[in-house]
Amino acid sequence: MTNRPPRAPVRLRAFSQFFKNYMSLAAVVTASLPIPISAMKLIPAFAAQSRFLSVYASLFCFLMLAFLFQCRHSLARWMFVESKGRRMVTLLPLLLIVGALVCAFTYHATIEKSIREVQDSLLARGVAGGSSEEILKTTDYLEIPFSVQLVCLYQGIFLCAESAFVLMALREYMQDLLGLDEVGLIRGEK
Repeated sequence: MTNRPPRAPVRLRAFSQFFKNYMSLAAVVTASLPIPISAMKLIPAFAAQSRFLSVYASLFCFLMLAFLFQCRHSLARWMFVESKGRRMVTLLPLLLIVGALVCAFTYHATIEKSIREVQDSLLARGVAGGSSEEILKTTDYLEIPFSVQLVCLYQGIFLCAESAFVLMALREYMQDLLGLDEVGLIRGEK
């Protein structure tokens, strides 16, 4: 048996590079997602809100991406230096993913409640309630119940998802930049 150091597998290195590039690309794609999602009507929204919702969501996702990248050095200290903050930063992407899920479920519950209120309002005026699709298309901006909550929840879905992607990508990026290897991190050597 020889004492040669193990060779790094080429395929594993190629996969690792692909994954890191994917994560970085995913952050940009996530920031861009609100526009096609709104255009394809994949998330129900009042027509009076859908355009600005997608613009705001993309704008704030790109701002979040830029802000987190700008803070990368401080984040790296929290990510790779042993401290109480390290555990928090490690769990933060998971908390943001849960936050995105909570925002998504709450958004759907709120939009259903909003549609029902519009239907009830129409019935009170003696007008047939109409389908949810019709209500989403024709309700005036000023008549949308829970309008502000819907905007906040819609933004929250994308901001939480974007932040989780960016933090995970930054961790991988900073790990490479600092020359930290997986085995050392697992063993707690750095």
